[in-house]
Amino acid sequence: MKKLIAFVLFLSLTSCSLIEDYHRKETPFTEFEKGIAAFSSADYPKAMKYLTGPAESGNADAQYIIGMIYLYGLTDVKNLYMAQKWLTMAAEEGQQAAQEQLAFLYRNEYTPLYNPITAYHWFSVIIEDNPQHQENMENLEWALRSRGLLRTAQTLPQPKEKRYKGVNFNSLFPLR
Repeated sequence: MKKLIAFVLFLSLTSCSLIEDYHRKETPFTEFEKGIAAFSSADYPKAMKYLTGPAESGNADAQYIIGMIYLYGLTDVKNLYMAQKWLTMAAEEGQQAAQEQLAFLYRNEYTPLYNPITAYHWFSVIIEDNPQHQENMENLEWALRSRGLLRTAQTLPQPKEKRYKGVNFNSLFPLR
């Protein structure tokens, strides 16, 4: 009887090792997915590492996140010009969160990127989906009209028609 129990125990233990262990297998993630995971866990240098390739390949969500990292100095390097570059690339592809960030970036008169004409342009793009920004739009319109610049602001080319939500971390960072 002891031999039978030992044999059954031996079989059950060795047969368990033949079953695939799904928890130990590495799931292949894309660079973008690794970047999102790193950004979500506040590992911003790693997020930059993983997102740079997809951003350079035209991934608007990756461009938006890199722009946010530069805009808020999340890797100890705050660079408004790099933020502008990446956010503009994403916004021109229709990334809504990037468009909203750009509207506020250009509206902030305490930054070297202050440009009420461009701010008005981006507010006019986002206003349909963000009616809470109507007051900002009206203030810019009044300021531009009083300077004779409203027509210039209204003639700027619109970004691609296709607008999509994509990733949006704007709720984590206050719009300026």
